Amino acid sequence: MIKKMLSVLGRLIQSRPIQHLAFWCLSFLVLVNILRVSAEIHHIDLIYALVFHLPILLVVYLNEAILFPRLLAKNKYGWYLLSIVILLAFGAEFYLQLFERWIDYLFPGYYFIAYYTFWDILLFFAVYLVLTTLIKLARAWFRINQVEQEKTTSELRALRSQLNPHFLFNSLNNLYSLTRKKSDLAPQLVLKLSDILRYVIYDAETNFISLEKELHFLKKYIEVQRIRLEPDFNLEVDQKGDPSGFKIAPLLLLPFVENAFKYGTDNLNTGGRISIAWENSDNDFQFFVANEKAVENDSSKDEYKGMGIQNVRKRLDLLYPDKHELVIDDQQKRYLVKLKLSIK
Repeated sequence: MIKKMLSVLGRLIQSRPIQHLAFWCLSFLVLVNILRVSAEIHHIDLIYALVFHLPILLVVYLNEAILFPRLLAKNKYGWYLLSIVILLAFGAEFYLQLFERWIDYLFPGYYFIAYYTFWDILLFFAVYLVLTTLIKLARAWFRINQVEQEKTTSELRALRSQLNPHFLFNSLNNLYSLTRKKSDLAPQLVLKLSDILRYVIYDAETNFISLEKELHFLKKYIEVQRIRLEPDFNLEVDQKGDPSGFKIAPLLLLPFVENAFKYGTDNLNTGGRISIAWENSDNDFQFFVANEKAVENDSSKDEYKGMGIQNVRKRLDLLYPDKHELVIDDQQKRYLVKLKLSIK
C-alpha cells in the first residue's frame, strides 16, 4: 500500500501541470506577504496578489511558449534578448493599465492603485523571467541527461548481449577440441566452464562489479585454457596490488585474454608464450597481455575476429570517458595490449 502511494506521489511530482501549479501557489504566498499593506493579510490583499499575477503569467508563458523555443533554443541570442526587452516593457505597461483602468470593472467596490512604477515592475518581471527560464533550462538539461543515460544503458546492454555469445562460442570450441582428442580433461573442463558461464550470465549483468571478483573470474578462465595447452607452452601470470575495495566493468578484460589464447596458440608448431599481468594502486589499474603470433590460417581470418576488442573499445568510451588509456601494438611476431583505468 505504501509503495503504491509513493509511486502515485512520484508520478504526481513528475507531472508538469502539478509542477506549474506548485510554483504559482508558492509565488502567490510570497507575493501576498510582500504586497500586503498592513501587518495582517486582508481580503483585498488576496485579490491584489491574484490580479498582480495576471501580467506575470502573460510574460512568463509568452516567453516559454514562443520566445524560448523559437529563439533561445535555436541559438538566436540577439533576437531573444531584444524580444525579452519588448516583452518586459509590454508586461509592465499591461500592469499599469490593469490597475489604473480595468481592475475597477473587474472588482467594483474595491479601490486599487498601481503601487509600483513602470521601472519597478520591469525589474520585478525580469526576476520572474530569469527564474522561470533557469528552471526550464535545468529541466531540459536533466531530460537530455536522462535520455543520454538511457541510451548508454541500452548500448551497454546490447554490447553485453554480443559479448556473452562470443565468449560461449569460444569456450565450446575449446571443449570440442578436447572431445575430439578424447581427452580425460574434458569432464573437468565442463565443470570449470559451468562456473565461468554462471558468472558471465548472472553476476556480470551490471555496469560495475568488484575488481576482486572480476580478477577471480579471469584466473578461472586462464585455468581452463591451461588444460588444453601443450606441456612446453610458456604461460606467465603476474598480479600486484590488493584489488579489494575497487570496482570495474565486468568482462572488460576477458576479450584481450581470449584473443591471446585463441590467436596465439592454435597454430604454433612448438612451444609458445603468453604473458598476462595486472597491477592496481590507489587510483589506477593497469593490465598487460602479450602473446606470440601464430601462423595465419583461415580460422584466424573469420568474421568474428576482433569483435570482442571492438566491444571493449565501445564500453571503455561509455563507462570510462577520459579515464582510460588503451594501447594495442600489433607487431609482426607479437601482439601486445596495455590498458590503464582510473578506478579511484
